[in-house]
Amino acid sequence: MAKITNTHSKTPIGLPDGSVVPPGGTIDVPQWVDYSNRQNLAFYVETGVLVVEGGGAVELSKEELFAKLKALGIEAGKNSSVKTLQERLAEAEEKAKADIIAKLTEKGVVVGEDVTLEELQAELAKHQ
Repeated sequence: MAKITNTHSKTPIGLPDGSVVPPGGTIDVPQWVDYSNRQNLAFYVETGVLVVEGGGAVELSKEELFAKLKALGIEAGKNSSVKTLQERLAEAEEKAKADIIAKLTEKGVVVGEDVTLEELQAELAKHQ
């Protein structure tokens, strides 16, 4: 389930399930994940008109995505869509994880498959 907030002061926003998010209001939307990728809703989320809390994967703001990419040494165009930024971040994080796992393996350190990038970075720092 996701909590959806409409930040607009005048316009209600209808959702595909028939529910309506009133201006300045928040509603629970159990099936958000089923239609969150629709173009109009993705646009509202990207522009900040709709704010999503919960509902599966953690949604990062455009600014947070830029910051994470920059921390991994990747510059992205300011006009990039959230979806493009998310895809680039996922690719960059997988590459960074593979690189760190290779470095740890060279040092004789075995790591599991389900570790996060942050955990790998911390483990590598311990062995530097």
